This record gives sequence, C-alpha cells and structure tokens, in this order.
Amino acid sequence: MLRSDLTSEKLWAEIDKLRPEEFPSILTHPQATEMHIVKILGRKDISENFLQIVGRSQWMKYPRVQFYFVNNPKTPPAEAMNFVRLLFWRDLNFVITNLKLASEVRHLAESVVIQRLPTMAVGDKITLARITAGEVLKTMRSEKDSRIINALLQNPRMTEEDVLFIVNQPKTPSPVLEVIAKSSKWSCRKEVKIALLRNSSTPIGYAIGLISGLLVTDLKMLVSDPKVKVALRKMMETKLKGQK
Repeated sequence: MLRSDLTSEKLWAEIDKLRPEEFPSILTHPQATEMHIVKILGRKDISENFLQIVGRSQWMKYPRVQFYFVNNPKTPPAEAMNFVRLLFWRDLNFVITNLKLASEVRHLAESVVIQRLPTMAVGDKITLARITAGEVLKTMRSEKDSRIINALLQNPRMTEEDVLFIVNQPKTPSPVLEVIAKSSKWSCRKEVKIALLRNSSTPIGYAIGLISGLLVTDLKMLVSDPKVKVALRKMMETKLKGQK
C-alpha cells in the first residue's frame, strides 16, 4: 500500500510500481493531484472495476481526468457517456476519432459537437474543420464561410464525394466555390471541374481556367448544358471548333 507520508514526486514514481489491487489507494492519498490520476488512468493493466470507482470519485470534476476517463477503451460506455457532454470541443474531436472506443460514445461526442457548432468561434471552427471526421465533417460541409471550407479541404478525411456535395448545393456562395476552384488538390479532378462549371455561382474568372484540360466528350456534354453560363458555353464551342 502507498505510504501516506510520500511526497507528490515520490508518489508519481510509485504509480508505475503499483499492483492493480493497490490502484484505489491513490484516489485518497493526501498528496495526489489530478495529474497522478491521469497517469494511473494510462496504465494498461487498469480494470473496468477501478474505472467505475474513479467515475464515482471526486476526481471527475477535473477536465483532464474526464478526458482520459472517457478515452479509456475499458471504461464502460454508459459511464463514459456521463462525462462526454462536459468535454471541450478539442477533446470531443479526439473522442470522435478514437476508434478504440465504443461507437455509442463516439456518436454522442459527434452529436455534442454538432450542437455546439452554431455558437463556436470562427477560429475554432477553422481548426476543427482541418481535423474532424464522421458526422461533424459532413455537417461542416454546409458552412458558408469560405475560410472554414478552405480548412475543410485540407482535412485528410475529405473525399471527392464531400467536395461534390459542397459544389452541388444550390445555396453554396461564390467565395466557397472560389476556394474549391483554387484548390490544387481538388480542382484538378474531372468531376469537381464539371460540377464547378455547372454551378452558376462559380466566379467566371476561375471557371474559365477549369475548361482547359477537359476531354472533348466532356466539352460536348457541357456545351449543351443549360446550367453552364452562356459565356462559358461559347468558349467551349470555340475550343471544340478549334479541335476539328
């Protein structure tokens, strides 16, 4: 058992030596801090029973303890879900992307983030857009701020399907379409080019640049498409005539 006269530093060193049956003693040690609890939550030999004890302890008032408690795969899902709503958005995003956790825990974290999105600061949304996943990523595709969409385009989990969803929405504003048209990663893709050309809100200066590189079959399809701006269709006609 842990000696009650151990200093905080010595207690820290002792955590690595504790046997699983001794874990509960740290919860009531006079020199224990939230970081000691976080450290023991990182032990691989931690048991579900001990996690339940932690979940009912005074230590759960600390955000870092809540984070490590929720993110431990051995924490019973029902216990973890009691604290998901208390986490900061960055911590919630970590839960969302932690595939070791039960799906119901991750889905609750997604739901909480989606509920918070309307009141989040733009800077936080930009950061979140670069790193998020799942339903949060899908929800953020409907953001109207081009800075947020630009960050979303840099997210490694974004797919062509996600980009096409944004481009094909009737209410997607021109500045958002512009950042997609300027994206070297996405604007070079045939289906994205075609979708941008078919959206009348795509700034014409950027739309013109998308015409080059299209196949003759694509040009023939677009030249008779009423969704494509007349000026662009005329350019396509000229390009087709020049290739005869």
